Amino acid sequence: MPTPRAVLKALVILTMVIIPGTRNAAAEDDSGIRVTIYPLLVKAPIFGASINLPGLPSIPGGGGDESGAVDESTGVSFNAAYMGAALVEANRWFAEVSGTWAALSADRDAPRISVDSDAYFFSARAGVRLVGGLFATGGVRRIRTNLDIQLSLPSTGRTISGTAKPALWDPMVGVDWRRSAGGFSIDANAQYGGFEVGTDVDASGELHLRWRPIRHLELRTGYTVLHVKMTLADVSIGSFRRELVAKQTLHGPEFGFGIVF
Repeated sequence: MPTPRAVLKALVILTMVIIPGTRNAAAEDDSGIRVTIYPLLVKAPIFGASINLPGLPSIPGGGGDESGAVDESTGVSFNAAYMGAALVEANRWFAEVSGTWAALSADRDAPRISVDSDAYFFSARAGVRLVGGLFATGGVRRIRTNLDIQLSLPSTGRTISGTAKPALWDPMVGVDWRRSAGGFSIDANAQYGGFEVGTDVDASGELHLRWRPIRHLELRTGYTVLHVKMTLADVSIGSFRRELVAKQTLHGPEFGFGIVF
């Protein structure tokens, strides 16, 4: 008569045969290539912005400056963003592409400043293992945003508005740290770029926890921080064209799922 231990072992083997997706992810060949498609990652970023605008000249016949330099910051507000991505992983390297759309807005009273930013981010990067779970990375980030700005000029009490539609490519370098245990993986990365090739500063950091409950499904959650500073020439502000320095920061949680091949 079989012992309880033998029966339990037989049941485990039978379960793994009937439902192969329940196998531990770590049991798979670590030397193989794994592809994960993330059709939808939802983000809830907190957004804030600051605007620096040189002094505007006077209206002809008005005398004096219309305003001094304007350097104001908005408050912060909760927004929504949506992202899709694809990740290819091997034992000693990885490659990732991602795209994000975010409808962002923030404002402040006294003096009044309002910033609306319909932003698109596209990133492509790759990394090679240096030692342990540490990777060196390089890539590019495409930033395209439609900025709508309203500013109150304290010196005159007037409100002026401006629009800008920059589309910039940023070279990026960074580091990744990756670790897996069973069906769980944790990824952390920091990236820096811009270097005045595209934006002045483009800095980001991410932390992700990934879990594969079954073989072809991955659940992902994490937190992302992104800061961008850009100097834009000849922006229409009111009836004038001036240089505009815009700083935008967004950070917040994300969650979604991936399909693993």
